[in-house]
Amino acid sequence: MARSSALSVALALFAVLALFQRWAPSFASPSPNRREVLQAAGVAVATAGVQAAYADAQGEPVTCLARYGPQVLGLKGAVEKGDMQTILKKEPKFKALNSYWRNQPGFFEKKAELTEKLLEAADSGNKAEVQKLYTEYVSDPVFEAFKVPVKRAKDTVTIYSYGAGKTKYED
Repeated sequence: MARSSALSVALALFAVLALFQRWAPSFASPSPNRREVLQAAGVAVATAGVQAAYADAQGEPVTCLARYGPQVLGLKGAVEKGDMQTILKKEPKFKALNSYWRNQPGFFEKKAELTEKLLEAADSGNKAEVQKLYTEYVSDPVFEAFKVPVKRAKDTVTIYSYGAGKTKYED
């Protein structure tokens, strides 16, 4: 399938170049020679089956999770105490962390809605509702990696240290 489409692209390119050579005005640059036409056809055949690269395959979601996940998990004490001002100050962290799920439509909407409800409850001072919503938010299995501390060698660089803007593991 890809071979026949590549061949048809190459033939179409060759036909266009042949027509251009015949009807090119006299003041235009000279028409391409046989070698240039074959090179163009070769490039067309070589790139016929290539698909576009995905821009999100560069680690941004993991970096986002590594940077903002521990900060959101660190709010556990403030949630238990009922410190609503601290929770409201972390609104940008919640919203940035939600972008971890941006390529997972069902999860993204759920997390965004949960965040809005949590912040509204914090704004109204409803401690019980904030605790319930926060527990639901951090119950996602993706947070399990942050709940258990991992000991590493002193100079180990991980994706988590990269996401946190650190170059070395720091105790």
